Amino acid sequence: MKILHVADTHIGYSAYHKVNESGLNQREVDVYNAFEQFVDYAVEKKPDLIVHSGDLFDTVRPTNRAITFALQQLIRISREGIPMVIISGNHETPKLRETGSVFRIFEHLDSIYPVYKGKYEKYEFGDVMVHAIPHCHTGDDLKRNIESLKADNGKFNLLMLHVGVAGIKEFRTGDFNEQVIPSGYLSPEFDYIALGHYHKKTEVTKNAYYSGSTEHLSFKEAGEEKGFMEIDTSSNEVRFIPLKVRGMEDLGVINCDSMNPDEITGEVVKRLRNAGTEGKILRVILKGIGRSTYKGLDFHSIRKEASNALHFELSYELKEMEQELAGRGSIGSLVEEWKEYISKVPVETEREEIEKLALKYLSEVSQ
Repeated sequence: MKILHVADTHIGYSAYHKVNESGLNQREVDVYNAFEQFVDYAVEKKPDLIVHSGDLFDTVRPTNRAITFALQQLIRISREGIPMVIISGNHETPKLRETGSVFRIFEHLDSIYPVYKGKYEKYEFGDVMVHAIPHCHTGDDLKRNIESLKADNGKFNLLMLHVGVAGIKEFRTGDFNEQVIPSGYLSPEFDYIALGHYHKKTEVTKNAYYSGSTEHLSFKEAGEEKGFMEIDTSSNEVRFIPLKVRGMEDLGVINCDSMNPDEITGEVVKRLRNAGTEGKILRVILKGIGRSTYKGLDFHSIRKEASNALHFELSYELKEMEQELAGRGSIGSLVEEWKEYISKVPVETEREEIEKLALKYLSEVSQ
């Protein structure tokens, strides 16, 4: 059998306040395009099964446009008679049990199996047994569900989870309400473990994979290839299928300590020119730049060079603020302190935008 494993599509995500000719947020449209490419592939190749390992939507309460788009695409899969199991992730799971889930709207679709009630569910498709555990309201609920798992003899056992992995910080996103399991829970008795939550395609163990997100959702993912996994149960071959998505590049850090404004401007322009800006999302970080030096930058030249980019972010850490914080001893840098704080706050949408604006404002009020 052929199985497609996809996750973290985050339908409804938007950023940067850039709109297209139809007046829609361009990043929201990019996310739609990535998922539609995946559905196009599924309709063309007609796999025996699709599993979606969580965060189909970006928020608990998606917009009508996001819901309509998701329905349109799942109806395409349903009409092809391709079974698809979708577990809820932390982004779309309500924090209160009594709050209704958007996944209820999928229950009437033929061949679509939404799993969102915080309980372990099993589905059998030919030689494949799917063990699906959605995002749970508590860690104890998740533990009970995992401990109740039992592989079926004579079947290709596929386990679906939307979690981080304890002890490996890269597999945690810092999202509010994320859940983390010990790596020992990735049992070898399952033939394939389809993981969601971490946005980079990764082989965690010989039988456990993150397919990654289908689009770039933060600069932590800059330069990463985006797509989904294709599994052949007869050969146990796992293949990554890339999607065509908008380029996102982090152009690195410029240490400004011994540079004048013209030199810094020239280096920023050079990096933009070398990267090519057309339609891309780009970032340069200025480290250790003084207030007067920052004010002396030729922003006109920088904006002109970046004008063809969808979004260009010139982040900076002021030297004066770094020196002030260094003298305190008990706290880290401004960036570290803010990120530690925001990681503990329940922000459901545009976390990256909030982080960026907060750091900008904190820098400005200190001038």
